Amino acid sequence: MPMGLDGVVTNELREKVPNATVEERTSQEIRLRYDGAPKQLLSLRSATDVWLVVRDLQHIGPRYRDLRYLAEQLAKTSLSPAIDTLKTVGFRPKKSMSFLAIVSLRGVRAYRRLDAVQALERVVTSNSGGALWPTNHSPDLRLWLHLWEDKARLAVGLAPKPLGLRQRQVSLPTALPGPVAYAMAALTKPRPSDVFVDLTCGSGSIALERAENWRHHLIIAGDSDSSAISATRSNFGPKHRPREFLFWDATALPLASGSVDAIACNPPHGVQMQPTGGLAPLYHGILREAQRVLRLHSTMTFLTPQRDLTDGVLRELKGMHIERCFVIDLLGQRPYLYVLRRV
Repeated sequence: MPMGLDGVVTNELREKVPNATVEERTSQEIRLRYDGAPKQLLSLRSATDVWLVVRDLQHIGPRYRDLRYLAEQLAKTSLSPAIDTLKTVGFRPKKSMSFLAIVSLRGVRAYRRLDAVQALERVVTSNSGGALWPTNHSPDLRLWLHLWEDKARLAVGLAPKPLGLRQRQVSLPTALPGPVAYAMAALTKPRPSDVFVDLTCGSGSIALERAENWRHHLIIAGDSDSSAISATRSNFGPKHRPREFLFWDATALPLASGSVDAIACNPPHGVQMQPTGGLAPLYHGILREAQRVLRLHSTMTFLTPQRDLTDGVLRELKGMHIERCFVIDLLGQRPYLYVLRRV
Protein backbone atom coordinates (compact mmCIF):
# COMPACT_ATOMS: atom_id res chain seq x y z
CA MET A 1 0.00 0.00 0.00
CA PRO A 2 1.10 3.62 -0.24
CA MET A 3 3.36 4.52 2.68
CA GLY A 4 1.37 5.48 5.75
CA LEU A 5 -1.86 3.63 4.96
CA ASP A 6 -0.98 0.45 6.87
CA GLY A 7 -3.51 1.29 9.59
CA VAL A 8 -6.29 1.73 7.03
CA VAL A 9 -5.39 -1.55 5.33
CA THR A 10 -5.26 -3.37 8.67
CA ASN A 11 -8.73 -2.09 9.58
CA GLU A 12 -10.13 -3.14 6.22
CA LEU A 13 -8.58 -6.58 6.63
CA ARG A 14 -10.28 -6.98 10.00
CA GLU A 15 -13.64 -6.08 8.45
CA LYS A 16 -13.44 -8.06 5.21
CA VAL A 17 -10.97 -10.88 5.94
CA PRO A 18 -11.33 -11.51 9.68
CA ASN A 19 -9.61 -14.92 9.52
CA ALA A 20 -6.37 -13.43 8.20
CA THR A 21 -3.45 -13.30 10.64
CA VAL A 22 -1.05 -10.38 10.27
CA GLU A 23 2.50 -11.70 10.63
CA GLU A 24 4.48 -8.58 9.74
CA ARG A 25 3.52 -4.94 9.24
CA THR A 26 5.54 -1.99 7.97
CA SER A 27 4.45 1.40 6.63
CA GLN A 28 4.23 -0.02 3.10
CA GLU A 29 3.63 -3.77 3.40
CA ILE A 30 1.54 -6.17 5.41
CA ARG A 31 2.42 -9.84 5.36
CA LEU A 32 -0.42 -12.10 6.40
CA ARG A 33 -1.35 -15.75 6.59
CA TYR A 34 -4.77 -16.66 5.31
CA ASP A 35 -6.32 -20.09 4.77
CA GLY A 36 -9.66 -18.91 3.42
CA ALA A 37 -10.80 -18.18 -0.12
CA PRO A 38 -8.11 -16.04 -1.82
CA LYS A 39 -10.81 -14.22 -3.77
CA GLN A 40 -11.80 -12.45 -0.55
CA LEU A 41 -8.47 -10.62 -0.59
CA LEU A 42 -9.32 -9.09 -3.96
CA SER A 43 -12.11 -7.08 -2.31
CA LEU A 44 -9.55 -4.85 -0.55
CA ARG A 45 -9.77 -1.24 -1.71
CA SER A 46 -7.02 0.29 0.43
CA ALA A 47 -4.30 -2.02 -0.92
CA THR A 48 -2.24 -1.19 -3.98
CA ASP A 49 -1.74 -4.87 -4.69
CA VAL A 50 -1.98 -8.37 -3.22
CA TRP A 51 0.78 -10.93 -3.77
CA LEU A 52 1.03 -14.63 -3.06
CA VAL A 53 4.43 -15.50 -1.59
CA VAL A 54 6.04 -18.34 -3.52
CA ARG A 55 9.36 -18.57 -1.69
CA ASP A 56 11.52 -16.73 0.84
CA LEU A 57 15.30 -16.94 0.54
CA GLN A 58 18.10 -16.08 2.96
CA HIS A 59 21.79 -15.20 2.60
CA ILE A 60 21.42 -13.29 -0.66
CA GLY A 61 24.38 -10.92 -0.56
CA PRO A 62 25.18 -7.85 -2.67
CA ARG A 63 27.83 -9.39 -4.94
CA TYR A 64 27.51 -10.71 -8.48
CA ARG A 65 28.10 -14.25 -7.29
CA ASP A 66 25.16 -13.81 -4.90
CA LEU A 67 23.00 -13.04 -7.92
CA ARG A 68 24.15 -16.31 -9.47
CA TYR A 69 23.31 -18.11 -6.23
CA LEU A 70 19.88 -16.46 -6.22
CA ALA A 71 19.27 -17.64 -9.80
CA GLU A 72 20.23 -21.19 -8.79
CA GLN A 73 17.72 -21.14 -5.94
CA LEU A 74 14.99 -19.69 -8.11
CA ALA A 75 15.63 -22.48 -10.63
CA LYS A 76 14.63 -24.95 -7.90
CA THR A 77 11.36 -23.11 -7.27
CA SER A 78 8.10 -24.30 -8.83
CA LEU A 79 5.33 -21.88 -9.72
CA SER A 80 2.75 -24.67 -10.03
CA PRO A 81 1.29 -24.36 -6.47
CA ALA A 82 0.91 -20.63 -6.92
CA ILE A 83 -0.82 -21.08 -10.27
CA ASP A 84 -3.18 -23.61 -8.66
CA THR A 85 -4.10 -20.93 -6.11
CA LEU A 86 -4.68 -18.40 -8.90
CA LYS A 87 -7.19 -20.79 -10.43
CA THR A 88 -9.42 -20.30 -7.39
CA VAL A 89 -9.78 -16.60 -8.25
CA GLY A 90 -10.66 -17.25 -11.88
CA PHE A 91 -7.24 -17.54 -13.53
CA ARG A 92 -7.22 -19.84 -16.57
CA PRO A 93 -3.76 -21.19 -17.40
CA LYS A 94 -2.72 -21.61 -21.02
CA LYS A 95 -0.07 -23.78 -22.62
CA SER A 96 1.91 -20.66 -23.44
CA MET A 97 1.71 -17.65 -21.12
CA SER A 98 3.46 -14.32 -20.80
CA PHE A 99 4.81 -12.96 -17.51
CA LEU A 100 6.02 -9.61 -16.24
CA ALA A 101 9.16 -9.71 -14.07
CA ILE A 102 9.18 -6.96 -11.42
CA VAL A 103 12.25 -6.52 -9.22
CA SER A 104 12.70 -4.16 -6.28
CA LEU A 105 16.09 -3.65 -4.64
CA ARG A 106 16.97 -2.09 -1.31
CA GLY A 107 20.51 -1.29 -0.35
CA VAL A 108 23.73 -1.03 -2.37
CA ARG A 109 24.51 -3.99 -4.61
CA ALA A 110 27.13 -4.79 -7.22
CA TYR A 111 24.44 -5.72 -9.73
CA ARG A 112 21.71 -3.55 -11.19
CA ARG A 113 17.97 -4.04 -10.96
CA LEU A 114 18.03 -4.84 -14.68
CA ASP A 115 20.51 -7.65 -14.01
CA ALA A 116 18.13 -9.19 -11.48
CA VAL A 117 15.17 -8.77 -13.88
CA GLN A 118 17.05 -10.56 -16.65
CA ALA A 119 18.14 -13.34 -14.27
CA LEU A 120 14.53 -13.91 -13.17
CA GLU A 121 13.32 -13.90 -16.78
CA ARG A 122 15.95 -16.46 -17.83
CA VAL A 123 15.17 -18.78 -14.93
CA VAL A 124 11.38 -18.73 -15.39
CA THR A 125 11.65 -19.19 -19.17
CA SER A 126 14.12 -22.05 -18.80
CA ASN A 127 12.17 -23.80 -16.00
CA SER A 128 9.01 -23.77 -18.12
CA GLY A 129 10.73 -25.00 -21.25
CA GLY A 130 9.72 -21.79 -22.99
CA ALA A 131 6.04 -22.10 -22.07
CA LEU A 132 6.41 -18.91 -20.00
CA TRP A 133 7.93 -15.94 -21.79
CA PRO A 134 8.68 -12.38 -20.58
CA THR A 135 6.74 -9.31 -21.66
CA ASN A 136 6.18 -5.75 -20.52
CA HIS A 137 2.62 -5.44 -21.82
CA SER A 138 -0.60 -7.13 -20.61
CA PRO A 139 1.05 -10.18 -19.01
CA ASP A 140 -0.81 -13.33 -18.02
CA LEU A 141 1.25 -13.54 -14.81
CA ARG A 142 2.99 -10.94 -12.68
CA LEU A 143 6.09 -12.02 -10.77
CA TRP A 144 7.72 -9.86 -8.10
CA LEU A 145 11.24 -10.48 -6.81
CA HIS A 146 11.99 -8.31 -3.77
CA LEU A 147 15.55 -8.09 -2.41
CA TRP A 148 16.45 -6.37 0.87
CA GLU A 149 19.25 -6.81 3.41
CA ASP A 150 20.39 -10.42 2.78
CA LYS A 151 16.91 -11.69 1.92
CA ALA A 152 14.86 -12.28 -1.21
CA ARG A 153 11.20 -13.03 -1.76
CA LEU A 154 9.48 -14.29 -4.89
CA ALA A 155 5.75 -13.62 -5.19
CA VAL A 156 2.98 -13.89 -7.78
CA GLY A 157 0.30 -11.25 -8.27
CA LEU A 158 -3.08 -12.56 -7.10
CA ALA A 159 -4.91 -10.37 -9.63
CA PRO A 160 -4.13 -9.76 -13.31
CA LYS A 161 -3.63 -6.04 -12.57
CA PRO A 162 -2.77 -4.11 -9.39
CA LEU A 163 -5.79 -3.70 -7.12
CA GLY A 164 -5.14 0.01 -6.73
CA LEU A 165 -6.02 0.72 -10.36
CA ARG A 166 -9.54 2.06 -10.85
CA GLN A 167 -11.29 2.03 -14.19
CA ARG A 168 -12.89 5.46 -14.55
CA GLN A 169 -14.53 7.15 -17.52
CA VAL A 170 -12.54 10.36 -16.96
CA SER A 171 -9.34 10.83 -14.98
CA LEU A 172 -7.98 14.33 -14.49
CA PRO A 173 -4.22 14.94 -13.91
CA THR A 174 -4.85 15.65 -10.21
CA ALA A 175 -6.91 12.48 -9.61
CA LEU A 176 -5.98 10.63 -6.42
CA PRO A 177 -4.87 6.98 -6.58
CA GLY A 178 -7.65 4.62 -5.55
CA PRO A 179 -6.18 3.49 -2.20
CA VAL A 180 -5.58 7.09 -1.06
CA ALA A 181 -9.09 8.15 -2.06
CA TYR A 182 -10.49 5.12 -0.22
CA ALA A 183 -8.48 6.00 2.90
CA MET A 184 -9.78 9.57 2.91
CA ALA A 185 -13.34 8.27 2.82
CA ALA A 186 -12.74 5.44 5.32
CA LEU A 187 -11.16 7.74 7.91
CA THR A 188 -14.37 9.80 8.12
CA LYS A 189 -15.93 6.74 9.87
CA PRO A 190 -18.75 6.19 7.36
CA ARG A 191 -22.33 5.54 8.49
CA PRO A 192 -25.46 4.83 6.41
CA SER A 193 -27.06 8.06 7.64
CA ASP A 194 -24.20 10.29 6.50
CA VAL A 195 -24.45 13.40 4.41
CA PHE A 196 -20.95 13.19 2.91
CA VAL A 197 -19.30 16.13 1.12
CA ASP A 198 -16.24 16.15 -1.12
CA LEU A 199 -15.29 19.85 -1.12
CA THR A 200 -12.86 19.86 -4.07
CA CYS A 201 -13.93 16.78 -5.95
CA GLY A 202 -11.71 16.88 -9.07
CA SER A 203 -12.75 13.78 -11.03
CA GLY A 204 -14.69 12.46 -8.03
CA SER A 205 -12.21 9.88 -6.70
CA ILE A 206 -13.02 10.31 -3.01
CA ALA A 207 -16.78 10.66 -3.48
CA LEU A 208 -16.80 7.53 -5.64
CA GLU A 209 -14.90 5.49 -3.06
CA ARG A 210 -17.39 6.64 -0.42
CA ALA A 211 -20.33 5.74 -2.67
CA GLU A 212 -18.99 2.38 -3.83
CA ASN A 213 -18.02 1.00 -0.44
CA TRP A 214 -20.57 2.25 2.13
CA ARG A 215 -24.23 3.16 2.24
CA HIS A 216 -25.09 6.86 2.52
CA HIS A 217 -27.97 9.27 2.97
CA LEU A 218 -26.58 11.83 0.52
CA ILE A 219 -23.30 12.43 -1.29
CA ILE A 220 -22.41 15.93 -2.47
CA ALA A 221 -19.39 16.55 -4.68
CA GLY A 222 -18.42 20.11 -5.52
CA ASP A 223 -15.66 22.01 -7.29
CA SER A 224 -14.89 25.46 -8.69
CA ASP A 225 -13.87 23.91 -12.03
CA SER A 226 -16.75 23.01 -14.33
CA SER A 227 -14.63 20.33 -16.06
CA ALA A 228 -14.20 18.62 -12.68
CA ILE A 229 -17.97 18.55 -12.16
CA SER A 230 -18.41 17.06 -15.64
CA ALA A 231 -15.74 14.43 -14.94
CA THR A 232 -17.33 13.48 -11.62
CA ARG A 233 -20.77 13.22 -13.20
CA SER A 234 -19.38 10.97 -15.97
CA ASN A 235 -17.57 8.74 -13.46
CA PHE A 236 -20.66 8.31 -11.29
CA GLY A 237 -22.94 7.63 -14.25
CA PRO A 238 -26.48 6.71 -13.13
CA LYS A 239 -25.35 4.96 -9.93
CA HIS A 240 -25.04 5.79 -6.24
CA ARG A 241 -28.11 7.94 -5.73
CA PRO A 242 -28.96 10.17 -3.95
CA ARG A 243 -26.08 12.42 -4.94
CA GLU A 244 -25.51 16.00 -6.07
CA PHE A 245 -22.76 17.60 -8.16
CA LEU A 246 -22.40 21.31 -7.47
CA PHE A 247 -20.33 24.08 -9.01
CA TRP A 248 -19.19 26.15 -6.02
CA ASP A 249 -16.59 28.15 -4.18
CA ALA A 250 -15.39 25.90 -1.34
CA THR A 251 -14.75 29.01 0.78
CA ALA A 252 -18.44 30.01 0.59
CA LEU A 253 -20.52 26.83 0.61
CA PRO A 254 -24.23 26.88 -0.23
CA LEU A 255 -24.88 24.53 2.70
CA ALA A 256 -26.64 25.14 6.00
CA SER A 257 -24.61 25.28 9.20
CA GLY A 258 -24.39 21.93 10.97
CA SER A 259 -25.93 20.04 8.03
CA VAL A 260 -23.02 17.73 7.11
CA ASP A 261 -21.82 14.51 8.78
CA ALA A 262 -18.48 13.99 7.04
CA ILE A 263 -16.16 15.93 4.74
CA ALA A 264 -13.14 15.00 2.64
CA CYS A 265 -10.96 17.55 0.91
CA ASN A 266 -7.91 17.29 -1.34
CA PRO A 267 -7.32 21.03 -1.97
CA PRO A 268 -4.78 22.60 -4.34
CA HIS A 269 -1.30 22.15 -2.88
CA GLY A 270 0.54 24.83 -4.83
CA VAL A 271 2.43 22.07 -6.71
CA GLN A 272 0.26 21.05 -9.67
CA MET A 273 -2.28 23.81 -9.08
CA GLN A 274 -1.68 27.31 -7.69
CA PRO A 275 -4.84 29.24 -6.77
CA THR A 276 -4.99 32.84 -7.96
CA GLY A 277 -5.22 34.38 -4.49
CA GLY A 278 -2.63 32.09 -2.90
CA LEU A 279 -2.98 29.11 -0.60
CA ALA A 280 -3.39 30.90 2.73
CA PRO A 281 -6.78 32.56 2.01
CA LEU A 282 -8.00 29.39 0.28
CA TYR A 283 -7.11 27.10 3.20
CA HIS A 284 -8.54 29.51 5.74
CA GLY A 285 -11.80 29.74 3.78
CA ILE A 286 -12.10 25.99 3.21
CA LEU A 287 -11.45 25.03 6.82
CA ARG A 288 -13.66 27.83 8.17
CA GLU A 289 -16.56 26.68 5.98
CA ALA A 290 -15.96 23.03 6.86
CA GLN A 291 -16.11 23.94 10.53
CA ARG A 292 -19.37 25.81 9.95
CA VAL A 293 -21.24 23.11 7.99
CA LEU A 294 -20.03 20.09 9.99
CA ARG A 295 -22.17 18.76 12.79
CA LEU A 296 -20.59 18.66 16.24
CA HIS A 297 -18.11 15.77 16.68
CA SER A 298 -18.20 14.98 12.95
CA THR A 299 -15.04 14.15 10.99
CA MET A 300 -13.11 15.70 8.11
CA THR A 301 -10.09 14.41 6.21
CA PHE A 302 -7.75 16.95 4.64
CA LEU A 303 -4.75 16.15 2.43
CA THR A 304 -1.92 18.63 1.91
CA PRO A 305 1.88 18.98 2.02
CA GLN A 306 1.38 22.44 3.58
CA ARG A 307 1.56 21.44 7.24
CA ASP A 308 2.72 24.75 8.74
CA LEU A 309 0.03 26.66 6.89
CA THR A 310 -2.67 24.16 7.82
CA ASP A 311 -1.65 24.00 11.49
CA GLY A 312 -1.67 27.79 11.66
CA VAL A 313 -5.17 28.03 10.22
CA LEU A 314 -6.46 25.35 12.60
CA ARG A 315 -4.98 27.14 15.62
CA GLU A 316 -6.73 30.32 14.55
CA LEU A 317 -10.12 28.67 13.97
CA LYS A 318 -9.98 26.62 17.21
CA GLY A 319 -13.09 24.59 16.28
CA MET A 320 -11.32 21.69 14.55
CA HIS A 321 -9.36 19.18 16.65
CA ILE A 322 -6.53 17.21 15.03
CA GLU A 323 -7.22 13.55 15.81
CA ARG A 324 -4.42 12.29 13.59
CA CYS A 325 -1.88 13.72 11.17
CA PHE A 326 0.49 11.42 9.31
CA VAL A 327 2.63 11.37 6.18
CA ILE A 328 1.61 9.26 3.18
CA ASP A 329 3.17 8.52 -0.18
CA LEU A 330 1.37 10.20 -3.06
CA LEU A 331 3.05 9.65 -6.42
CA GLY A 332 6.48 10.47 -5.03
CA GLN A 333 5.29 13.35 -2.86
CA ARG A 334 4.96 13.21 0.93
CA PRO A 335 1.77 15.08 1.90
CA TYR A 336 0.13 15.01 5.34
CA LEU A 337 -3.25 13.36 5.81
CA TYR A 338 -5.20 15.10 8.57
CA VAL A 339 -8.13 13.55 10.39
CA LEU A 340 -10.03 16.43 12.00
CA ARG A 341 -13.00 16.44 14.38
CA ARG A 342 -15.43 19.30 14.82
CA VAL A 343 -15.41 20.44 18.47
